Amino acid sequence: MDYRLTVLQKMNNRMNIGSEEKTHIARYLSFLLSGEKVAHHCAARQAKLCGNDQAKYFLIKQSRQERFHAATFQSAILWLTPRGVTNPAKKQMQQYESLLINTTENNDLFSSVVGLQVILEGMGNVALSHFDHGIEQRGIGYQKIRKAILAQEDSHHEFGLHYLKENTLSAAANHAGSYLSLINDMFTSLQGLFEFFDEDTCHYFAEFNHNLPEQLQEYALGYHPNT
Repeated sequence: MDYRLTVLQKMNNRMNIGSEEKTHIARYLSFLLSGEKVAHHCAARQAKLCGNDQAKYFLIKQSRQERFHAATFQSAILWLTPRGVTNPAKKQMQQYESLLINTTENNDLFSSVVGLQVILEGMGNVALSHFDHGIEQRGIGYQKIRKAILAQEDSHHEFGLHYLKENTLSAAANHAGSYLSLINDMFTSLQGLFEFFDEDTCHYFAEFNHNLPEQLQEYALGYHPNT
């Protein structure tokens, strides 16, 4: 039997939540799932552009890890809502992926790293950490797999931050504003979910902005005036 299915069946015995809450959790997971899929494909393309063997190996490993995360979230969604749910930020995530595809097609590895590992992974870290906190509050457990996913995502983000320090921002300046504008739109599209779980969208914005590297702060402030 698939390990993820076994985990989900055990979760079913522990979770005591209503159908409406299951649907909203599944919609949030759908958003996270779309990000994992984008990261999986982009990291694989980045590895083909990378000339540094150590970084290339990391990107290949990241792509595999993102695929595992996506499969795990997909299994959870199907268990929570067998008929499926809509991704509240589908359009914005598709637009974001298009930007990343354009950078790799133009052999612009640096801009793609800024877009994926620095900005998208930075947003994902905020979204995942809040989601993990909600899971912990509900006493669902499975801390090992949750910690493993969080640790892997954190390493992806750290890779991007390190890469940014070793390069200049000029190569990414044309895309930074577009990336951050779409992140803003993603958070806005999730506002209904945040409100259902008694979360404040502005807190997400503020946390995301606070964690951005200094080189990108000037681009972020124009898109998040309320934080």
